[in-house]
Amino acid sequence: MKALLSFVFAVLLTSAFSQNGDFEKFFAAGKAEFNKDFDKQDYSVAVENLEKAVKLQPNNAEAHYFLGYAYSRLNAKDGRGMYQSSLTLTLKSSKEFETVNKLSPLYKGESLVLDPYSKLTSDWGSQAMTYWHATEPDSAIWAFKEGEKRGGFSNFILSINRSVLDLCSQNAILISSGDNFTIPLWYLQIVESYRTDVSVLDISLLNTTWYPSYLSKKGFVQFDLPESTLDTIEYCKWHDSTITINNFSWTLKPSYYDQYILRGDRVMLSMLRANKFKRDVYFTTAFVEDYRLSLKDYLLPQILVDKLNVTNQAEQEWSQYITDITKILLHVKTANSNSHEEMNIIDMVRYDIFVHITKALEKSEKQQAKDLLALMDKNADETTYPWQSDNGKKYSDYIRGQL
Repeated sequence: MKALLSFVFAVLLTSAFSQNGDFEKFFAAGKAEFNKDFDKQDYSVAVENLEKAVKLQPNNAEAHYFLGYAYSRLNAKDGRGMYQSSLTLTLKSSKEFETVNKLSPLYKGESLVLDPYSKLTSDWGSQAMTYWHATEPDSAIWAFKEGEKRGGFSNFILSINRSVLDLCSQNAILISSGDNFTIPLWYLQIVESYRTDVSVLDISLLNTTWYPSYLSKKGFVQFDLPESTLDTIEYCKWHDSTITINNFSWTLKPSYYDQYILRGDRVMLSMLRANKFKRDVYFTTAFVEDYRLSLKDYLLPQILVDKLNVTNQAEQEWSQYITDITKILLHVKTANSNSHEEMNIIDMVRYDIFVHITKALEKSEKQQAKDLLALMDKNADETTYPWQSDNGKKYSDYIRGQL
């Protein structure tokens, strides 16, 4: 009997080791597709391997995360295909990210771009815009709400983006960057009809061959290039050049390898020329500088947006800043501390506060600085909402040391 039990145990142990080995093999093969050169990635291969991995270890959150991403990229590798999303694949990717959030509410596995909560926002937002692009508004609204029901479009993300729109003047043009800005902004305008006077343009999508002409046809913005040209222009060689619109001039530098400007750069420049600053222009914060047409030195920071300042407008009054930052800090209590992306937004707001504390100290306004720090600690203290980076914590410690 003892020998029989030993034999059974040995068989089970061998089987377990074999299954674990198979899991690692399939998991590694699926993840490998994400590391290949863009034109060599095959997400059908990734899906095939990751489905096998998940079947072997159904409670492995990281395997579900990568399978969700594989379905998502099979659906649309990048913004060029986001207006052609398949509901079948969106449902599959959504199921995987929902599973990740159930298995591991605070996901700690390897990440690609977005955490699983934000990926739900992104995927369902893409599905909604597929319907919107096809002039199916009811289906678009359904997709946005379905994404919210499944764990995307959190109260915090939507509240923050309402503040983004509130910081824009009437009939402004808002150039956005990142899924946690663009897609929630679309949600607010399409589902809630919130601040529809503001034209939202996603900077990355300006590089696609469908989005600029879509913006033109819908009348969101105007371009000084004909619609047919919008669909065909490409990147081009570029050297430092002075651009003048009305009485405003700046030097546009190459944005790519110090030699070129990209298709999206040329499209945005066309929009600025056509607009002639009749409408105020804003950028969402935390932009990659190469995407802002060398306009960094002409921007007025306003917490969550940067306003293009073509009239030498003075910096925001301290009293107005306190009013705005107080409203924004009230949203922090709704944040999901398990979402890395939401915590990053809190870090971004706190960083802005420390910049203003520094300015107050430079003007010897130490009490103003202390009051602002107290306001931050009351609403976004570092114990409840830890910094996501060591540099953020070091910056905080340095500023506190000055007070």
